[in-house]
Parts: sequence; C-alpha cells; structure tokens
Amino acid sequence: MKKVILSVIAVLLLSLLLFTCTEESNPIDNNTPVIDPITNTWTVQSDSNYTIFFRTFDSTATKGVFWGAENHPNIGSTDLCGFFDGVYIEFDVKRPFDGRLKFKGKFIDSNRMEIQSSEGYLVLTR
Repeated sequence: MKKVILSVIAVLLLSLLLFTCTEESNPIDNNTPVIDPITNTWTVQSDSNYTIFFRTFDSTATKGVFWGAENHPNIGSTDLCGFFDGVYIEFDVKRPFDGRLKFKGKFIDSNRMEIQSSEGYLVLTR
C-alpha cells in the first residue's frame, strides 16, 4: 500500500514539475458545479480510439487540479495535467516532439465536454 501511495505522489510531483497549471490563469469566474466527478476515461466523439483519462484526489469537488493521460491514436500515450472550476476546464498535454499542447473548454453536462486547442475542436464523452 505504501508503494502505491508513494508512486501516486511521485507521478503527481513529476506532473507538477512538467506543467505549469494554475487556477490564477482561469479567465472564467464560474462556480457552477460539475454534476459528476471528472475522474474517468473520456472518449473523443469523432474517434473512439482517441481517449483522455482524468484523475483527481477529490472527485466530489467543484474545482481543483487533475492529472492523467491522453491516448492519441497516432502519437500514443502522453501525460497531462490541468484544472477545472465549475464548468470550465483547462489542461496541458506533453507531446513528445511538439512540447506542450494546451486545451481549454467547458462541460456541457456531466457526460460531455467541448475543448479547443491549436489542433482544433474536440467533443469528449463518457
């Protein structure tokens, strides 16, 4: 059990060092709560082979930080971290050759979110 806890802490610390994710950069002051926990595997609506996994310590919170992984069909699995505040979500994905890719978006409901990056617009469902 101690090894699991230490592994989780190590991954979290590494993620925090790799990315600069702060709530201060949140441009929206919207405290509408997310209906369900963010912790889950989300699938890109247009490509079922493209998934994004989010994990947070407190799945009942309406705002907080999270980490996870993007499983891109062409790039493979890469780490991510970010924050959510009510319906607003923002996260960075570490891409192997391109550096960081920033996603910003919002929850439409508890099972759907719309996000935008320099690569385009995505709809995620769970």
